[in-house]
Formats: sequence, C-alpha cells, structure tokens
Amino acid sequence: MSRRHLLISLASLALVGCASAQPKPDETPSEAEQAGSPAAGPAQAGTLVGPEHAPAARRAPAPAPPSPQVQGAFEDALRHARSGDYPTAISLLQSVLSRAPTQAWAAYDLGICYERTGQSDRAAAAYRQALSIRSDLFQAAENLTHLYLRRDQAASAESELRGLIAKTPAAIQLHGLLAQALEAEGRYDDAAGEAKQVLKADERNVPGMLELASIYFHQKRFELARMVTENARQIDGSNALVYSTLAFLDLEDKNQALALEDLRKAAELREDLPEIQNNLGALLVRAQDYPSAIQHLQLAVHDAPDFSDAHLNLGNAYRGNKQYDLAKAEYEKALALDPKQIDGWFNLGVLYLDGTITGVSPLDRIDQSIAYLQKFQSAGGEDSKVAQYLSDAQKDIGKEKRREEVERRDKLRKAAEQAKKAAAQQKAAEEAAKKGAEERRKAMQATGGGSRLQEADPGPTPASYPSPSPHKAPPPAPQAPEGDKLGGDSK
Repeated sequence: MSRRHLLISLASLALVGCASAQPKPDETPSEAEQAGSPAAGPAQAGTLVGPEHAPAARRAPAPAPPSPQVQGAFEDALRHARSGDYPTAISLLQSVLSRAPTQAWAAYDLGICYERTGQSDRAAAAYRQALSIRSDLFQAAENLTHLYLRRDQAASAESELRGLIAKTPAAIQLHGLLAQALEAEGRYDDAAGEAKQVLKADERNVPGMLELASIYFHQKRFELARMVTENARQIDGSNALVYSTLAFLDLEDKNQALALEDLRKAAELREDLPEIQNNLGALLVRAQDYPSAIQHLQLAVHDAPDFSDAHLNLGNAYRGNKQYDLAKAEYEKALALDPKQIDGWFNLGVLYLDGTITGVSPLDRIDQSIAYLQKFQSAGGEDSKVAQYLSDAQKDIGKEKRREEVERRDKLRKAAEQAKKAAAQQKAAEEAAKKGAEERRKAMQATGGGSRLQEADPGPTPASYPSPSPHKAPPPAPQAPEGDKLGGDSK
C-alpha cells in the first residue's frame, strides 16, 4: 500500500527549449511556437489580443543581430544541452549573455538548463531576465509559472504573472497562465474568470478550453468538463494535454484502462512534459506495472529535478519493484524539496514496516516505521490505515523481540554444544596420541630396541695409558704364578 500523487495538474506545460530545436537568438517565434497563441484575425474592441496584434509602439525594439561569434557560441551551447552536458551549456550561455545581454533566447535556454540541473532559483532568475528583454516571450513566462507550481508556490506564480500582465495586459497567454496559478490556489471562480477572458478573445483557444475544463473538474462538474475537453479535441486532436485531461475524466468514471490509454497517447505526443510522465507513472504504479512506471517517472525527474511529486511517485514505483534503498532515497528527496510533502513521511513509514533497508536491523526498522507514521500524524496527515499500521508495528516489535530472544538462546546453545564437541575432540586426540606412543614403545621393545639397547655391553674401548709421572713409583716387576715353579729347590 502506498500513497500517490496522481495527475497533479490538468493543463500544465513543461520545459521546451534546450532539448529541442530553438530559434536563433531573438528570432521571432513562429505562430506554432507560441504555445496557446490565437489564430491570426482582427482584434475586437475591448477584448484581449495576442502580441502579434498589439500596437507596434508597445513592442520592445528588436535588438541588434548577434555577431557570428555570439551566434556560434549559442548554437554550440544548444548542442551541448541536447547531449545532456548542461554544465558546459550553462557556461556557454552565460558567455553569450555577457557579450550580448539582449539575447532573450539565450536567457530562456539558460533557465531551462538551470532547471534540468535542479537549480530552480537560478532558473527562475534566467526566465525573468528573458522576459525583461522580451515581454512577449511567453515560453519563459510559461516555464516560470510551472516551475513555481511544481514547487507548490502558486502565490509566487500569481504575483509574477500579475506583474507581467500589468506590462502587457492584452496578452491572452498570460491570462491563461494566471488561471492555472489561481486554480492551484483553489480559487476556482477567479481562475474561471481568467480562462473565460482567454476564450472571449479566441473561442477556439485550446489551452483556454483545457484550463476551463480543469476548473470544472475540480468543481465536480464532470459532464461539463468532458464536453469542453471533447470540443478541444475536435479543434486539435494532436494536443497532448487534451488526452491528459481526458484521463482525469476516465478515472472519475472508474475506467482505469482507458485512462492509461489516454495518458500513453499524451506521452507519445509530448515526451518532454514532466507532468504527463508523472501522471502516467503514478497510474502505472496503481496498475502494479512497476518497471514501466519507473521508466516514465525517471523521465519526469530528469526534466524537472525539483518536481517533488514525481520523486514521491518514483519512490512508490521502486518500493513496488522491491528496490527498497532506492525508494527510501526518493522519498527523502521529495521531503527535502518540499517539507510540506507529508505523504513522504507516510510512505517512509510503510516502507520501513514492510521492506528491508540496508544497514538497519529489523527491530530498528520497525521502530523507525512507527516514528515516521507518528510524524505524518503530527504534521496533520490523515489516513484511515495509519492506526492499523501502528498496531501492526507494535505487534511486529513483540514478534521481533521474541524472535531475537529465541535466536539469542539458540546461539548460546549452539555455542555450548560446539565447545563441548571441541573439548571431546581435544580429549580424544590426546588419548589417541598417548595410545599411539605406547604402541610404538612396545613395538620397539619387541624387536630388541628401545631401553634394552641402552643396557647392553658397549664392547672394548681403547686402552688409556697415563703419562709417566716422577711422583709415582714404577710398576712392580712381573712375577711367575704360584705352583708353576721350574726346576727344584735352589738349595
């Protein structure tokens, strides 16, 4: 069981820039590149208009063409960015801006490269720099808005957008983005007002239609939301956000299979939208297709490293795939990015209750699970299963302590048995050695060896003759033996 953040934004766009072909520095973007811009047509009095219809006096003067050196550095930066070498791309883009400060596209792409490397504050500053150079560079406003929304800073997004609208009040793209920020704040009526202004200026504006459908969804006006979304599909059937929005409505109708199909279609149309990759990954986790979920969620966090919801969902996918250490790292990353992401505490609690964490003993793991679940509760989190999990954890502690006691006693018993066995083996070895020595002694005695050899006559030894000494009398003359006299009486 795990908590998921599924489909967090209905009409959110993602990064566009470094990973795809870009206009040259300060080349005017084409109509297709102007995300959500209305089709050309006469402006009506009192309505919002796109920048292509604004009076020329309101437009920023075109900067001088870049030098060949600046142009070359810019194109080199894009090549490095497309290959994933963002540090080099950042350095080159900084060089471009230092030599040509009016190159708005360089600032815009610098923002994307910062965002891809998790430097959100620098990314926001770069997007602001691009907009200060060209107030009609709505891609920068779009990315800045979504950067704030991914970080749960909708109020900051609203403030930025209102400042931009004050400079270009007729820009319908900015009003559409403001509707997203207001929706994220839960101010649905105000958001609907902004979306309707967009549609008043261009009734076929698909981003405006999808934003209105999103608001209707949150207001639980599901039939109206589906009708607006289907109308958007009739106008632009290749818009990825159309299918992302339909997936919400499919889930509301309890049709998960169709929701998956719609999200897969959305991901095929726009692989570079982190929100779509996150939503598809979360739904695949629900379907228990963990390997596929991991692939899509890894794309989401690659393109938006500060996207805390995507990290949370990636943790769920890893946990379902029994990659517990990776799951732990993703949950902790989500909490580090957004301390208000209290579902991270819940998921860590469940992970420690069920999984195996490297370097953590079973008893410590269960204790930590309880601490995480209690932290979730103390932060205001509510879940009907928390009480059951805490009860299970307490039972597991009792079981683990009993298991450890049995294991301890078993180790002591085995150690005693091993010591006894070793002593018996030592005694047997000593007795065998003693017996062997006795048998060898007897064998030697039986063959005339052994101690009898030591008692035998050693045989003749060479005579020793003392040296003559003047202090000793000479040896007596030899005498004949008695009874062997020769001749007769001398008399």
